[in-house]
Amino acid sequence: TRDPTEDIDVVREAVDSIEQDDSGIEHVFTALRAAAVRYRQLRTRDERNIMFIAFTDEAGDDQDQLDATVHLCRRLAIPVYVIGVPAPFGRRETYVKWVDPDPRFDQSPQWGRVDQGPESMLPERIRIRFSGQGEQESPIDSGFGPFALTRLCYETGGIYFTVHPNRQPGRHVSRRETDVYSSYFAAFFDPQVMRRYRPEYVSAHEYQQRVSSSPLRSALIRAAQLSWITPLDQPRRRFVVSSEAALAAALTDAQKDAARLEPAFKALYEVLLSGEPERKLEIVPRWQAGYDLAMGRVLANRVRAEGYNAMLAQAKRGLQFAKGDSNTWILTPVEAVQGGSRLERFAERARDYLQRVMREHPDTPWAMLAQEELRQPFGWKWEEGYTPMDPPATTVAVNNENANPLPRDEQARRIKPPPPRREPPRL
Repeated sequence: TRDPTEDIDVVREAVDSIEQDDSGIEHVFTALRAAAVRYRQLRTRDERNIMFIAFTDEAGDDQDQLDATVHLCRRLAIPVYVIGVPAPFGRRETYVKWVDPDPRFDQSPQWGRVDQGPESMLPERIRIRFSGQGEQESPIDSGFGPFALTRLCYETGGIYFTVHPNRQPGRHVSRRETDVYSSYFAAFFDPQVMRRYRPEYVSAHEYQQRVSSSPLRSALIRAAQLSWITPLDQPRRRFVVSSEAALAAALTDAQKDAARLEPAFKALYEVLLSGEPERKLEIVPRWQAGYDLAMGRVLANRVRAEGYNAMLAQAKRGLQFAKGDSNTWILTPVEAVQGGSRLERFAERARDYLQRVMREHPDTPWAMLAQEELRQPFGWKWEEGYTPMDPPATTVAVNNENANPLPRDEQARRIKPPPPRREPPRL
């Protein structure tokens, strides 16, 4: 409203008059700062109490205005409350289930990307995967709101209220269950449990100082940034033996993929190893869980990558089929680790780190990801199988004596074309 009012009908009319914005750009901090400037006289001259309540489903596209907005609202003693979405754990983007509001178009659900995170100043978790194992691709709840908006509430004396229609801690949520126009989270966590793991709601300068003061925290942040920048490919696991030369060539190509994986995992490990001596000195549960999960996952995936390469080398030295009709070698994940005592020690350390996360930080995102990692075997073994080499013969009708006659009315055979499909707008 143009002027302050207590008339609920006037407020309702003002809300209903807000126009739909299809740009997908949200300048929430700029809007709050402009509102503080506009109504500051009510606070300084009339000594009236003011609070701001913002409704938003994103993290905000003008987070460079966060510090200025925090400073002004604190100076004017204006608390900011936000009713918004949960932030995905350790990642910026999640997916919103979108159905075209116009019934003339395809009504099947589509998924649009939207910025709703992360929950911390910088990503504090690594993002890696190997051969379809490891990384839990589905977004999961962080237990907190987007960092910038939550910090604004925290520093001004307000509260960030996370709202989601599918919030059910303790159970998996499928994409099908996700409400329309809601973001997809595969799992939610108890807010009371997550209170111990609150991110550090401080300025960028203060955050960097706190990170720099701890080799462990610095190592975790560097590893998280490195893992997000460096994509790790998925290696080949099935090898058809059409000839010995073709098999050797396929194994060599697969080793090239592994050669790209191994240095990436080794680099992550070396970065994290620099912070390991400080692990016993870290007392903040969030950093403890983050570091242990990262080290456990990097070690686990390094064992998988180096073990994979060792099995390829074994195959190049020669393998013999036990069954007469076998023509395919398949690398299958197993618990037993082959490749020497060094890999076995790495595997044991990985299990120790991941089990500590589950033991010391139960019912948290870190424990969930640690459990997912432990469910995936660390080792490999060769199994033999059969792959059809020739395409199946095509059946051709000899005559049309038994063919069903076409219907007299060709219109009956026509299928109604599906409605046109529109891509989701920028959300």
